[in-house]
Amino acid sequence: MDVSIEYYGGYVSEFKGSLVDFFVVLVFLLGIAAIILILYHLYLLKQCRQKEYWLPIVDDGGNVIGRVARSVSYETPGKYQHPLIRILISKDRSIYLAPRPFDFCPEYGLYDHPIEYLMEFGKSIEESISELQKKHFPNSPQPRFLLKYKHENKFGSWQVLLYILRIEDEEDLMGFDKSKGKFWTIPQLQENFGKSCFSSCLEGELDFIRTINDIN
Repeated sequence: MDVSIEYYGGYVSEFKGSLVDFFVVLVFLLGIAAIILILYHLYLLKQCRQKEYWLPIVDDGGNVIGRVARSVSYETPGKYQHPLIRILISKDRSIYLAPRPFDFCPEYGLYDHPIEYLMEFGKSIEESISELQKKHFPNSPQPRFLLKYKHENKFGSWQVLLYILRIEDEEDLMGFDKSKGKFWTIPQLQENFGKSCFSSCLEGELDFIRTINDIN
């Protein structure tokens, strides 16, 4: 019996020693993992700062009065006013709309103009329009300016610069997914107004868009 107790006592002691060793190794590995995560987080922050997108701050007259990082502006929506270029695409008295993509978070999935550009600090309106033309409609003439207005929502404060691009063929458009977009007539827009189908910007433009189509 004494031998058995001594035997099992030694086994238990060895087992306890193994558990201690296991936990020591586990804590060591967790510490290394935590250090790696911290270093990776610092690396990501450095990359974000290097690639930070600076937005111009404008007054109600459209004058640039400063700049702010996009991440900072998104954290304090409505504190700063930024210029936003929107391009209305028109063909045969209809306008082309597509669901808002996820990469531009506000009102994701609602129908809107497919070309919208949050201007970058240091770039003029002309430069921004030229870049949009090269990317989305290189074979078409430059869009024509229509309207400037102020728009506020829970995502921020915007000075919207609305342009119109008249096209002859949908194939002239590129740089975005056209499989979900379609042309809408004014009656179709009016029928779906206020039914959570369109972005708040687009609904605010509807009366003006109808006037344009009445003129054309």
